[in-house]
Amino acid sequence: MKKTGKNSKVKDSSGNTVNRKEEKEKSMTSRIGKSLCDAAGLVLLTGACAGTGALVGAAGHFYKYALTPKKHDPRLDSKPLEKEYAAGRKWMKTHPMREDIYIRSDDGLHLHGNYIPAETARHYYAICVHGYANAADSVGLYASVYRDRYGMNVLLPDLRGHGRSDGNYVGMGYDDSRDILRWIDWILEKDPAARIILHGISMGAATVLMTTGYNLPKQVVAAVSDSSYTSAVDVLTFAYKKEDAAVVPAPVMLEALRAIALVQAGYDIRKAAPIQAVAHSKTPTLFIHGQADGLVPPRMMPALYKAASCEKAFLWIPEADHVQSVNVDPETYWARVERFLHAHEIPLM
Repeated sequence: MKKTGKNSKVKDSSGNTVNRKEEKEKSMTSRIGKSLCDAAGLVLLTGACAGTGALVGAAGHFYKYALTPKKHDPRLDSKPLEKEYAAGRKWMKTHPMREDIYIRSDDGLHLHGNYIPAETARHYYAICVHGYANAADSVGLYASVYRDRYGMNVLLPDLRGHGRSDGNYVGMGYDDSRDILRWIDWILEKDPAARIILHGISMGAATVLMTTGYNLPKQVVAAVSDSSYTSAVDVLTFAYKKEDAAVVPAPVMLEALRAIALVQAGYDIRKAAPIQAVAHSKTPTLFIHGQADGLVPPRMMPALYKAASCEKAFLWIPEADHVQSVNVDPETYWARVERFLHAHEIPLM
């Protein structure tokens, strides 16, 4: 992809120019109508709801539950496996070299990021991308390793709707991936010789994978995906089926949710699909997943790995729950990351 600049046009994986705002405006009405018709048709077929109002009400509740931004609950920090995450949050928030950075998204949102330069000036950067119901400080654990152990500059963005960034919805990585393109541009404007790696966890991992689906600048040399889902629809379906109140059949609920998201958030959740993006990726990618993940089924990682068209590697961490691989077995985790980065000519200090 050519350098994306500050306008709203980007190149997709097929080389076509995409205008962010025009794309939304052209297809919004037809997609909303189709989604509503699909949901209504499923209701008629299943007889699951007494009326459209009941379906819309249930889907509205699910939208609020699943796609409105949540904040980190500090009460979780006392759990044994959360202590390292808590230390990472403190590391980012209190770091004397931390800088607040602001950019504009393609659709005009004010996006915030935290930049911490390396102790010694180098051209190596890690963009660490947080997950669901969190903000940038939640990847302080990862950024501290990249900076303090590996000697890299680190950038920790708040995804839209999270932390100090504008927005009122969860993008599930779709709009967020285009925002990461803007953060890549920010780095390249200050350092054209930069070599950049992307490291995301959970929804941040999905964001990273969807970013690699674009024709990225050659300066983006590697990606690490920890606990990504195959698609928003897949993981939301999995979450919905676990709810005791899930009386509406999942396909019906997801189509209704899709229609509400189109109206409220302005994007199609079916397009938030890392498994489609990695099929176009040229960015070497390391896939990591815990085998005891209860939020994102472990089976999703092999599916992503198989679909990826790039150079790739994977790591399973036995007994690790969601994004806990780094805490359950940190030695194996970082040793594999190091081997992967060395294999792609990223010198570590």
